Amino acid sequence: MTGRPQDAGGRPGEALAQLHQRLRERRPGEALALLARLDAATRRDPRVQACEAYAAALGGRIGQARGAAQAALLADGLDALSLDLAGNALTLCHDAAGAYDAFARAARLAPHDIELLVNLAAAARFLGREAEAEQALDEVLARAPTTWRAWRNRSELRPQTPADNHVEAIERLLREARPPWQGEVQLLFALGKEYEDLEQHEQAFDAFARAAALRRGRMRYDVQADVETLAQITEAFDAAYCAGARARRGTPGPVFILGLPRTGSTLLERLLARSADVQPLGELQQFAAVLVEAARGSAAPASGKAGLIEASARIAPEPVGRAYLDAVRPLRDASPAFIDKLPLNYLYAGAIARALPDAAVIHVRRKAADVCWAMFKTLFDEAYPFSYDLAELGRYHNAYRRLLAHWREGLGPRLVEIAYEDLVADPELRTAEVLAAAGLKAQAGEGGGAAPVMTASASQVRRPVHQRSVDNAARHAHRLQPLFEVLEQPDEAA
Repeated sequence: MTGRPQDAGGRPGEALAQLHQRLRERRPGEALALLARLDAATRRDPRVQACEAYAAALGGRIGQARGAAQAALLADGLDALSLDLAGNALTLCHDAAGAYDAFARAARLAPHDIELLVNLAAAARFLGREAEAEQALDEVLARAPTTWRAWRNRSELRPQTPADNHVEAIERLLREARPPWQGEVQLLFALGKEYEDLEQHEQAFDAFARAAALRRGRMRYDVQADVETLAQITEAFDAAYCAGARARRGTPGPVFILGLPRTGSTLLERLLARSADVQPLGELQQFAAVLVEAARGSAAPASGKAGLIEASARIAPEPVGRAYLDAVRPLRDASPAFIDKLPLNYLYAGAIARALPDAAVIHVRRKAADVCWAMFKTLFDEAYPFSYDLAELGRYHNAYRRLLAHWREGLGPRLVEIAYEDLVADPELRTAEVLAAAGLKAQAGEGGGAAPVMTASASQVRRPVHQRSVDNAARHAHRLQPLFEVLEQPDEAA
């Protein structure tokens, strides 16, 4: 660190410059340490509070982040940068409405700021304001057509039509603009989505395949390591571990919806929230974080991934459950139960069941070919690196299937399962079945079904439930053979 932030006193400008630098460099720990050295008067400056909010949110301190953001936003005359920081903090705190308000205020102060408009469009999309989001992205691309991610974001807002699409513009950019590889990936995923909407399926597959190959080629990843990790989880969280978690206590508790992405978990979350007094919280990272922290702090500290898995299975589960509930508490409303729908929680199903005796654990599954195809044509940020190569997708799916078979046998009736195909065929019946299995009471009215959606399905899930995605991979069977060949070998050795 440079400078002497502890001497900032009534001169917050010096501290702000240092805070902004650390936040730009994504060093939240250093930013929080700097904040701790500031005097009380400087910390009450709304601009400093906005920095605190973003640093705390990046560091997973949700309660601190929300409090600091809300305090900052009470100030009149807050500058656009501080409003943007507060908005980003609230986004990380799953407060889409608060984030939208912050970004909207910022955009009024800096109407030509491209990043602000992109953030405003994202928040509008989370809230279901697709037309407003599209208008903002139209403005972004009119001013800065090389804002590559805005092309994909806009394509995903709605089904494209023959009369209203961006295929020609995207194709022209790919030919003429010479985008960097990151931009080319964004454009190709956008192009694939638009061709698919237009039912030009061969062109769609071509675009998705080019995008996935380009993304995979820039990534260091070994699917074998993930296959081995899932096998190690099976060994560490064995039948003896799971035996104590086969029965759920009857009181309302957390509802975990887990499984691979693109299986319909967001749809199920909204159906449950619409039908019962349960708060949908989206994809939370807290359970894995508290489990890993507890394992690292155990009497036999973990070394490496395998050691961490073993330590996680040895620690007392009850403190992990309490720590998780404490971590989630700043996000809670008065509802008796809440939904955590992070797909990757399928890695921790046994630990969740042991740590939280009141929790309902719901696995959403989907036909292997369909879910793999759906993942292949999705650009994820950092997660699911196996999804950009068909053979690797197949290998990971086989390992995932083996892990779920283990949870199914070990947890017995504690693991509630529902098939995507059944859910979309009869949403009302299947929702009622899941409610009963999860110990939730149905209620009349919309409940939390109109809550923000902050996942890749944010636009799709607001459309009427349909069955058009069932057997969606079949039309590409001739080109998905590398996937099918691996899926037909589910007993592959780890």
